[in-house]
Order: sequence, then C-alpha cells, then structure tokens
Amino acid sequence: MSVSAKVGVPVPLGLVLEDGNEAQFPRAHVFQAGGTSPIAVLNLPHKSLGHYEALYTPDAVGILSSVYVVYSDQVYAVENVTYTRQIEQIFVTETAVDDVASSLARVLGLVHENAFIDNTVFDQHGELLAARVRVFSSKTAVEAATNGGVESTGLIAVYEMSTVYEAKGRMGSYRMKRVQ
Repeated sequence: MSVSAKVGVPVPLGLVLEDGNEAQFPRAHVFQAGGTSPIAVLNLPHKSLGHYEALYTPDAVGILSSVYVVYSDQVYAVENVTYTRQIEQIFVTETAVDDVASSLARVLGLVHENAFIDNTVFDQHGELLAARVRVFSSKTAVEAATNGGVESTGLIAVYEMSTVYEAKGRMGSYRMKRVQ
C-alpha cells in the first residue's frame, strides 16, 4: 500500500487488525528510503473495530516507509507475532495533487478557456485600462456569467487586469493579479 503526503501537512498512518482486536499496541516505525534507523516512531491508539491510527507530519520531500509492528503490552516490549508486520510507502511531495489540479484549471482559464472578461474600463482613445477576468469550471458556468455579476457556481478564480500606456496606442505595462 502507499500514501500520498505533503510536506508540513499531517497524514494518517494506520492499520486494521483483521480479527478486530482492540487491546493491542501497534506502532508505526517511519524510515527514510534506504535508512536503517527510524526517523519517527508513532504509537497508534485504537480508534474503532480494531482500527489503530496516528498522524505523522513529514518535513521533507521524498519516499518514506512505515513499518507496522503490533505489541501485546503497553511498554512495547513484547511483539505479538499473531499479527504479521506490514509496510506502507509514503510519497511526500511539496505540492499535493489537488494543488496541481487547481493550478492547471487556473492556467486553462488564463488562456481563456471558460473565461469571462467584464468590468472593462477604457481611456479616451478606446484603450483597455482595466478589467475583471473570471475563470469558470465549465461551459455551462461561464455561459451563466453576466457583466458585473457575482456568480459563484463553478468559479475557479478571479483576476484583476490593469494596463498603463506610455503614449497613445503604446502599452507601457500590463498587470494581471489573482484576487480570489
């Protein structure tokens, strides 16, 4: 088995004893890849129905292994060999998969997929000075958007755009900032 984790975010480590035994004392021994000594040892308190779990917070990117050992005593001196040892890999990243998916959705909007641009402001020469860019999750959601509206269904992100011109028809700077 494997677990995905993010640096600095607690991840649950746990195991279930197949016979539902609620009176055991399992531990998770967490190792770095290739390591011979655990970097963390977690006592796993009983939750319910033979399910034991504790939170572990990784502090660096990498692949870790959690070796689960069940003990029959509270001082963790006697291993209960009725239960086999188990191992689980923990894949720790800087960015969670959900973060990447969210960022990708915003990028698609910035290339104008399901984007709605409104609240436009022009100067006396008809040059765009400012606008709001809203990115939506679907065609249906963007089609429901209205000029100056506050629609939130399917809303992924909101940006404010501003432009400064050096001279007529000559843009000096362009700024796009995420505000929501």
